[in-house]
Amino acid sequence: MGLFNFKKNIDFYAPVSGKLTDLNKVSDEVFASGAMGKGFAVEPTDGNIYSPVKGQVSQLFPTKHAVGIQCGQMEVLVHIGIDTVDLNGKPFETLVSVGDKVDNETVLVKTDFDQIKQAKKDPMTMILITNSGDVVKDYKVVANFDSQVDHDTKVAEVKEK
Repeated sequence: MGLFNFKKNIDFYAPVSGKLTDLNKVSDEVFASGAMGKGFAVEPTDGNIYSPVKGQVSQLFPTKHAVGIQCGQMEVLVHIGIDTVDLNGKPFETLVSVGDKVDNETVLVKTDFDQIKQAKKDPMTMILITNSGDVVKDYKVVANFDSQVDHDTKVAEVKEK
């Protein structure tokens, strides 16, 4: 392997159009504390949730509120809303299957955020690298928090260990 064993820089994109939010500002302490890993959040203004990275779908939750994506060594979790697991999948339509290859142009889930708000749930959508302690060497946010982003806005650059 020698000289060619480069670790990749991986670009992360906003999963949905909306307001980019620092993870430590979300209303759920487990996410805000970083216990689930490094990441960021978007307060959505659109119902299409895209993959934030190029990778492969590794996990679909039966309640459809979250999608796991394997990206290099990283396990990336797209978590739509807070406490939306309680809604038993009703506001969500999953458009991918486990094993599908995805990138930031792939819609993972169509989401009815009006239904989520009517159920008094927080629509904040989080992107988390759940194994970041093991695999992330460097994590840098390159977009401005509290700014409007689109699903194709590059938000972060991550370097693997």
